[in-house]
Amino acid sequence: MTANVYRAGEDTLLLAETLERLGPFRGLAGEIGCGSGLVTEVLASLAEEVVASDVMIEAVRATWFRVKRKKLDWKVHAVCCDRFEALREGEVFGLIAFNPPYLPVEGEDVTYSGGPTGVEVPLSFAESAARRLSERGFIVLLLSSLSDWRRALEALAGAGFRVSVLCSRGVGLFEELLVILASRSAPSSARARDPDPDGETVEVPVSH
Repeated sequence: MTANVYRAGEDTLLLAETLERLGPFRGLAGEIGCGSGLVTEVLASLAEEVVASDVMIEAVRATWFRVKRKKLDWKVHAVCCDRFEALREGEVFGLIAFNPPYLPVEGEDVTYSGGPTGVEVPLSFAESAARRLSERGFIVLLLSSLSDWRRALEALAGAGFRVSVLCSRGVGLFEELLVILASRSAPSSARARDPDPDGETVEVPVSH
């Protein structure tokens, strides 16, 4: 694996573990920004078919070789493109997952620069995913408490998704990793769980 490929860390592991708890999945699943391929491997073990994309050809190769070693390549399609922009739009996917760049910095390494507030890149991933999601499909993504994550949830709710925090995990002294569920079957109001430093969760409204 080349140095430029995003390696699986605590964030990728948390997303993978959450998907394992949610699965199995019917139909086609996808991952945007497949990196080293861990999440794609998990999806391939849980779904009928998987499409994985990354803007870096090195990451696409790493993902392909990983699923091939696991003998899952027969149901994985690895594509080098920006998000899912090379794929046709429509109700294609039942599930799309991604661990996007989420730190509030810009103009640095594309593997972690999420934009000025840390949600610009994640929301661009979500926008590309939404245009290819089935009527009852859902998105699972990871965000950081260091970003303006509440604004991201508000944007998703405003786009018609029901949003919630599935789980969170502390990393270091000041950061929480948040796994977000955005479901197509949205009621008139949506709520999100606000991670508490003591491990409790409280409900906070997400405005539309």
